[in-house]
Amino acid sequence: MLESLYIKNFALIKEVSLDFHDHLNILTGETGSGKSILIDSINLALGKRASKDIIREGDNETVISLTFVENNKDILSILKEMDIPIDEDNKVVIFRKISHDKNISKINDVPCTLTKIKQAGELLIDIYGQHDSEDLRKNAKHIAFLDDFIGDEIIPIKKEIISLYNDLKNVKEKLNLFNLDERMRLREIDILTYEIDELKNINIKPGEEEELADKLKLIQNSKNIIDSLSTSKNILQNIDLSKVIKELKYAMKYDDSLSELCDMCYDAENIINDLSSEIEDKYDNYDVNESDLNNIENRLNSIRSVLSKYHNNIDEALNELKIKEKRLDLLNNYEDDKNKVNEEIKIISEKLENEANKLSAIRKKYSVSFVEKLINELKDLGFNDCRFNIELSKKDIITKDGMDDCIFYISLNTGEKLRPLSDVASGGELSRIMLSIKTILSKTYGTETLIFDEVDQGISGLTASKVAIKLNRISNNKQVLCITHLPQIAAMADSHYEISKEVSNNRTNTIVKELDKKGMINEIGRLIGSSENLTENVINNAKELKNEAEMEKLKNGNN
Repeated sequence: MLESLYIKNFALIKEVSLDFHDHLNILTGETGSGKSILIDSINLALGKRASKDIIREGDNETVISLTFVENNKDILSILKEMDIPIDEDNKVVIFRKISHDKNISKINDVPCTLTKIKQAGELLIDIYGQHDSEDLRKNAKHIAFLDDFIGDEIIPIKKEIISLYNDLKNVKEKLNLFNLDERMRLREIDILTYEIDELKNINIKPGEEEELADKLKLIQNSKNIIDSLSTSKNILQNIDLSKVIKELKYAMKYDDSLSELCDMCYDAENIINDLSSEIEDKYDNYDVNESDLNNIENRLNSIRSVLSKYHNNIDEALNELKIKEKRLDLLNNYEDDKNKVNEEIKIISEKLENEANKLSAIRKKYSVSFVEKLINELKDLGFNDCRFNIELSKKDIITKDGMDDCIFYISLNTGEKLRPLSDVASGGELSRIMLSIKTILSKTYGTETLIFDEVDQGISGLTASKVAIKLNRISNNKQVLCITHLPQIAAMADSHYEISKEVSNNRTNTIVKELDKKGMINEIGRLIGSSENLTENVINNAKELKNEAEMEKLKNGNN
């Protein structure tokens, strides 16, 4: 149930806070007062894309908050599966803030996407707008109404059909891999075999190219290295420390402390000798072998030739090898794999057809009850001589909705043959037919709150009274919010809200207030009256209309 609505800085609304109640909540107001703004704000809170233009002139942000108290355990379970936290009071608060800088969307203080808000909103509230009755003109929508009427019984079957449909689509995509003629298959096998052999024969190891490049650079510069080593050795050999040692020994006769310097010279002499030996040993490392040079150059050229086909990247080359081997395996086992895929398609198709037949049988069974109930509801709304039927036929293919085409047929007058609903009904008739459908769906559909935006389009007089009674009956099981301009419907209100505009400080503002009993009578009188003045006769008519509505509610077991 929608417990409250808070709006700030939305279009002409500066700030509105409303508490809604059980049963029938009626909203009325002069044309242009802003009744549609309330519905727009609720739609916005429930995930409709927002334009910055909706922010009230002169303000920086729009804030809208909806608070629901949800008592349906199944819906609560689904919300929890969507990772929406639910407190012990079972409250669900949907919050949206739209500003010039950024938008914020939350459910129970947890940031979430608009997609999740839409999914949650569809569980919590059902909004029937002025133009939604046009859905009845679309044959494709008819099957959704029938399925909603059937309810939970078909949910597992529809889920299974969707799953099988997706599986079948994926397997058929596999089959596209086998759409090659024999000549093309053999040609691709030859190409892949050559490329795989090339990659395998090169047998490249990670880091090998860099290692070979370093070796080649070393060999190509071996002469320069040997020359430098030879020069270094000659320089070391020309260093004669023996004369230095001789002079230091002579000086030590007079100063023993010079012995440390003499020892250092001995150490230096030994180091120079060792260094000369090490340099001489290195010569062999740079002995150029023409055969080794050719081998390294050939190996490096072969590696680079292969890698040039794969962006000079060894990881890409090795990964491509795996892909080519997998494709070659598929082509070599072409017929066997193709037969396996075709067999898989056959098995899934049979399962899908079986589930679709189950769904068709259930739809056919329930369509009889749907027709009977809808005719009864239509007669309550003044279609005394109407006939209605549902035609179910099988499509050539199975879709996610099964294999059924569903078309509503209707005759509204005696002597007229049944024709597609889309061809025969006027706007006012469509509104009443949709209301009748909503009435029977309200008994099976889980949503606790229904909103009707001017469901009274194109009706008046006795028909308006019948629509009012219908709304009252729906509100016995559901919370109903209804925007109307008809006094007969307004009189049926359990709670009544007046929407109006006022001008203050040269700014227009839409305001909404809940009416007491006297306010209800005055507002009904305004809807009845043809002038701005509420005469005594008009007020008496309003009271009489309200009393008749209260008697009707008692008769229907409401309140």
